[in-house]
Amino acid sequence: MRSRHLKLVLTVVFALLFFLLPYTPQAAADKSEGEARYYYVGQVGEANGVQMEIIIDSEDVRGSYYYDKKGIPLSLSGTLDHKDSTIRLEEVGDKRRITGIFKGKLTTEGADYAKTIEGEWSKPGDGGVLPFKLTKVADYTSSTASEGAKIEASYLYPDFLSKDPALQKINTILRDEITTDRDKFILEAKEFFSSNDSSGGWQQSLSYSIAYYSDGLISLTGELYSYTGGAHGNTYYKSSNYIIKDGQAVPIKLPALFNPSADYIKALSTYCVNDLLAKGAGWIVSGEIKSLSAKDLSVFAVSPRGIEFAFAPYAVGPYAQGSYFVTVPYRELRGIVNLEGPLSRFYKSDAKQ
Repeated sequence: MRSRHLKLVLTVVFALLFFLLPYTPQAAADKSEGEARYYYVGQVGEANGVQMEIIIDSEDVRGSYYYDKKGIPLSLSGTLDHKDSTIRLEEVGDKRRITGIFKGKLTTEGADYAKTIEGEWSKPGDGGVLPFKLTKVADYTSSTASEGAKIEASYLYPDFLSKDPALQKINTILRDEITTDRDKFILEAKEFFSSNDSSGGWQQSLSYSIAYYSDGLISLTGELYSYTGGAHGNTYYKSSNYIIKDGQAVPIKLPALFNPSADYIKALSTYCVNDLLAKGAGWIVSGEIKSLSAKDLSVFAVSPRGIEFAFAPYAVGPYAQGSYFVTVPYRELRGIVNLEGPLSRFYKSDAKQ
């Protein structure tokens, strides 16, 4: 009897561990099934730095990439032949035209699936061909958790591959945040359903993305969706930016990007309000919101094309209008950017254009 009871307990424990442990993207890719997400940096030609994110779903591949000089994302879609590890991706520019084609081969080292992608980029029409090489800098890890049929949570976040202590620290921060959010959500949901006979369920999803990657600067954005009953769920945005130096990942906030005496909030607010007005954000159009505060501008990412701000539903307009995103180009911030700070690499390049 005791042996049967112990066997039952162990079966339940292992089942729970299997369900809650992070899903490893390499496993799906190796089996040519499932969905896996990766982030790469590299070169097209001799002087064109690029950053690329791809999602491999069986033989289908989709994603985007941008050139470090401009930072304007280009959509990618294509196929992967698992037999010979060859990949073909078409980039789509303005007016949905194909503006380039990547043809390359994936190289795997041990458990590190698709560590590099190398081949040729070509431009349709004129026959221009350039070599390219991409090196993977992050896998994305996904995990799920549930309690019964009414509580469900899912999470997706990058796992940086570098052994640099700073990057490993960011990995730890992300894992700790995911764990904390998951445990808090499930606890609150269980407490709710213990005293409420609701027919609906609770759902949460948190997805982090890499906005920019370099040896000295990392920028991340996160989208959190939560449904806890009612007519609809709510979407929120997060961000985290780090200077990487001497093995340390130092978090940076908006003030670190500007000269101490500069009225950067006014400059950012003016640009964002005008952009949101042009996009039809309800409460900007009505005049209910005339300016933005430091709190309104607290969620941001940095990239070669500018400082990118996210505004969740209800921030600048009614829920039905959804989210808004505004990118403030560096050329709009001349005279107030701290040229010794994190933006110097972007601002100097942008100012020449």
